[in-house]
Amino acid sequence: MEYSVTYEDGFLTREIGSIATKADVAITELIANGHDAGASEVRIIFPEEEGNLVTVEDNGMGLTESQFEQRWLKLRYDRKKHQGPFVEIPEDNNLRKRRHAFGRNGVGRHAGICFDDAYTIETWRDQKCNIYKLKLSSGKQPIEVQEHHKEDRSGHGTKVKVVANKNLIPIEELTETISARFLFNPEFKVYINGKLITLSEHPGIVKRAEINPVGNIKIKLTLIDSSAASRTSRQHGVAFWLGGRLLGDPSWSINGQQVLDGRRSFAKRYTVIAESEDLFDFIEADWSGFKSDFSALKLVAEEISDFVKACYLELSKNEIETTKRHVLDSHKSELKELPRLARRELVDFVDQILAGSPDIRIELLELAFKAALNLEKSRAGISLLHKLTNISPDDSESLNSFLEEWNVSDAMSILAEIDSRIKVIEAIDRLSGDHSVDELHTLHPLIEKARWVFGPEFDTPEYSSNKGLIKTMKIVFQSNHKKEDFINSAKRPDIVVGENSSISTLGLEEFSGEIKKTKRVLLIELKKGGFEIGRGEMDQAKYYVEDIWHAGVGSSQPYIKAFVVGDRINHLAGKYQTVGKSKEEQFGEVHAITYSELVRSAEVRLFSLKEKIEGRYEGLQDGPLLHEILGVPEQKGLDLVVGQE
Repeated sequence: MEYSVTYEDGFLTREIGSIATKADVAITELIANGHDAGASEVRIIFPEEEGNLVTVEDNGMGLTESQFEQRWLKLRYDRKKHQGPFVEIPEDNNLRKRRHAFGRNGVGRHAGICFDDAYTIETWRDQKCNIYKLKLSSGKQPIEVQEHHKEDRSGHGTKVKVVANKNLIPIEELTETISARFLFNPEFKVYINGKLITLSEHPGIVKRAEINPVGNIKIKLTLIDSSAASRTSRQHGVAFWLGGRLLGDPSWSINGQQVLDGRRSFAKRYTVIAESEDLFDFIEADWSGFKSDFSALKLVAEEISDFVKACYLELSKNEIETTKRHVLDSHKSELKELPRLARRELVDFVDQILAGSPDIRIELLELAFKAALNLEKSRAGISLLHKLTNISPDDSESLNSFLEEWNVSDAMSILAEIDSRIKVIEAIDRLSGDHSVDELHTLHPLIEKARWVFGPEFDTPEYSSNKGLIKTMKIVFQSNHKKEDFINSAKRPDIVVGENSSISTLGLEEFSGEIKKTKRVLLIELKKGGFEIGRGEMDQAKYYVEDIWHAGVGSSQPYIKAFVVGDRINHLAGKYQTVGKSKEEQFGEVHAITYSELVRSAEVRLFSLKEKIEGRYEGLQDGPLLHEILGVPEQKGLDLVVGQE
């Protein structure tokens, strides 16, 4: 028995969605068809009353009979697959600029059914014009050709005609919508009822940037002063322009993720233009927005949000300063009663909130500040008085001498830094001997925090991961490592995970003249617990140094200092190697060091302070210690950071 697939009534209408129900979307798609046909102009006749003709005519390439059958009559025609991403342009249209095609899914061509169940198409080229009448159908096919005839006609182009029996909208509304959905291009003109439509422009440019949120997707961001650019509030927000066509409507929310509170004065004045040629494959067929399965959209939204926040901070300094001053002045008398350090901490607290959430409502900022103020009053008052009433005579004398010599704020800053460093060394000392500890997520972050142990030149916040170094790491370790697992993060260096070790890099950027370049690189290779460093490991580290130097970091070839850290060092392996043909041409060095040596070196660099106040750290449990240093959850102690068998 043979079976046949049939189509239900209204299949095509449901298939093309809003194109079949909204006049502005339908006309937009027919204009886009002309654009993708290489037209220099599209002329539209749009009636005011039902029963009259809607016509959309372009001077694009036109179609032959076989092309019409292969392209127009094939549902979900894959334009990119069959014609490529760029537009074919008639020679006599004299267009200089290459165009990216808007079409991807082959659904916009049937936009005529928005106004009636049947429409006519005339398409001509090579002195021949083919005229077809198409009508919605069901059963074996969702649309059928009712009539077809030919006639001689010179030139080239396509014309869609349909009687407007439904879905008409006012001409003014259509004109406004079309003018906002296509970017101004002097080589592409649109006329409605004989009047040239002024397409969108981007005057009032304030700031530009380019982001690369994921893979090969690049997006140019432009902040626009909309008071000089837009005619309606509909244009405020983030506007995605793909190849010169607007995707959906501008909004300060991207896929449900709010970029900015639209009620802010900044949001009502500025617009962010996001232009890209790399997002065509991720949009809905009717250009209403992005596909729901576009997983990278969250990363796109986050980077755009960062750009908007930076712009807001830069352009709204006066507004932010006014908000800050209002909150502080409201509690001036209470602030005066607090110590200077406490006042400074509260001001820093307000600054941090405004830096992270510059558009925070002033009522919420007030609540947060009151809570912090109450905590500070409690901490600085009752707690301090309690400590002073229980202080010993000797400590009282020491405190008095201390206050004569030191500013408390400066002393607290220095003590906090020393305390932090001692705790890092304490954690390394405890955990490096435990072979079950996850060296990637526990030891490696600890070692990175203790990079000052490897030399005083690394004791600077300027040492950090940078994009040039990340690229170099990928080039080197894709070929030299067996099991790569790059962990990319703006907050930590890239880490390459191998079978017996993990490797991280940090770079020091300096200005060479007016050019910022990576001058020095610190390479740390941590061996797993119980691992012995031998000749092979030292030679391998040397190869890494050579490969990274030859690959270069951006436009520079930095000096590279590599450290291989393990449980012990084989007596036949040297502890130090230089890298380079000669002393004059040396560009790197390799050191072997054990965890115990690293801990001892750290304690010496801290003037053996840890030994003098050993009791302060003996009572600390491993879980809370790691939680304080690395932010590791402590509910289950070390279970969350110990590797599994």
